[in-house]
Amino acid sequence: MTTPESPAAQTQHAIEKPIERSIDIVVPAFNEEACIEAFYERTAAVIAGLPYTFRLLFIDDGSHDGTAARCLALAQRDPRVGLLRFSRNFGHQAALTAGLDAADADAVITLDADLQHPPEMLPAFIAAWENGAEIVSGVRQGARTASLGKRMSSALFYRFLNTISPVHVTPDSPDFRLLDAKAVRAIRRLREQSRFLRGIYSWVGFKQVELPYEEGDRQAGGTHYGAGDMLLFALRAVLSFSRAPLRLATYLGLAVSGLAFAFGVYAIVMNVVFHEVIRGWTSLAALVSFLSGVQLLTLGVLGEYMGQVLEESKQRPLYLVAETRLPELAGKRPEQPASLPSRA
Repeated sequence: MTTPESPAAQTQHAIEKPIERSIDIVVPAFNEEACIEAFYERTAAVIAGLPYTFRLLFIDDGSHDGTAARCLALAQRDPRVGLLRFSRNFGHQAALTAGLDAADADAVITLDADLQHPPEMLPAFIAAWENGAEIVSGVRQGARTASLGKRMSSALFYRFLNTISPVHVTPDSPDFRLLDAKAVRAIRRLREQSRFLRGIYSWVGFKQVELPYEEGDRQAGGTHYGAGDMLLFALRAVLSFSRAPLRLATYLGLAVSGLAFAFGVYAIVMNVVFHEVIRGWTSLAALVSFLSGVQLLTLGVLGEYMGQVLEESKQRPLYLVAETRLPELAGKRPEQPASLPSRA
């Protein structure tokens, strides 16, 4: 007859055989050859003493330099390092999406390779996750490395977006996050072409926690987001999470129609009652120009939404992978998207 273990013995047995949890670190990289080595060294030093199984997944977003070669060299030295190399540049949002698709862990951390997202924050993110948070977001604090104009435009954009959108997006909260496996599975289900992941993170819900961090200096090089890229990024966010521009066009059309009707009544009254004809070529030209501008603005808003519908209807893959070198998976990969080829 076997004697049942006492509670103390069961606890000791659990300590001797801990259940190790896994974390994948997803790192989008575009022409970051000069940053990869330093990023790896700092990140490896941070995770060295943590009791988790880690994988470090670099997503080469069609780089033109030696980024992929540096990542493959790291993979030769460290079996935890993997690489997904795109066939061309698909953009930062697509690279993050590919990393979330490839991840197979209890939690996923996303951060950039340029070291503006300090790897030293990873233990704090993981601690918040262990305390029950399902999405942990880094929020920039203190001095910013961006220019004054960029900081002001960013603040105005987020204020405007949060005013017109039902989904709240925290300002100064870039793609520096930890996501629980449940949140990752939910995000994988959202496959829209026009991707604004910061809005998607808020839309999916779950228990979210924000942690402040001090933005670091770029290890090398400069930003890959120009003014045009930032404008397109903002437009994508507005079109993806708000119908306010369409409503604004409707309200503007109603207002102009009301003014035109009032002016017509005024002109009739002046002609019939007071026998006066309203004169003035300038006022007529100004009115016609104004109405033409309203019509063109409305058509432009409709065109942007119709263009987004067209892109969604094509159902093209969000990215194409030219090379896949992933470390051994921690377990079975759930819900693998068709756009991510299986490992040989």
